[in-house]
Amino acid sequence: MNPMTDKFDLLILAELQQDARLPTPELAHRVGLSAPACYRRVRALRESGLIEREVALVAPSTMGWPITMLVLVTLERDHGRIVDEMIASLQREPEVMDLWYVTGEQDFVLQVAARDMQSYEQFTRRVLHARDQVRSFKTLVVMGQHKRCGALLPG
Repeated sequence: MNPMTDKFDLLILAELQQDARLPTPELAHRVGLSAPACYRRVRALRESGLIEREVALVAPSTMGWPITMLVLVTLERDHGRIVDEMIASLQREPEVMDLWYVTGEQDFVLQVAARDMQSYEQFTRRVLHARDQVRSFKTLVVMGQHKRCGALLPG
């Protein structure tokens, strides 16, 4: 927890994770603050970076990307320069929805969207097979998603 946050900030963050479009008066009522005080706190949370961004969650299939894969990537070597280069490279790929650098047998976990299996194969050839740093990767095709972007409550 950030030492600069208090119980009101945490309550605001919990509410906004459920509905970022909640009107300030309603948000203020739910957390027990006046509307002006709540507005100032939300603005400060945005400016400090504790609220990273606010986005609309749209089903990938709506945008023409009906297939989702989790891809476990293992590098040949994982020293800082190679890791940084892979992160920068993968961040530029439109198919990569989420990217995690992880511990364990794999170095990265990617959430990848595809229009069809042929486009996924093209992605793997262009992005993964083409890089000498990639030792191997394993693809898990998502059959169903049962929780998406779960909100975190104060711990």
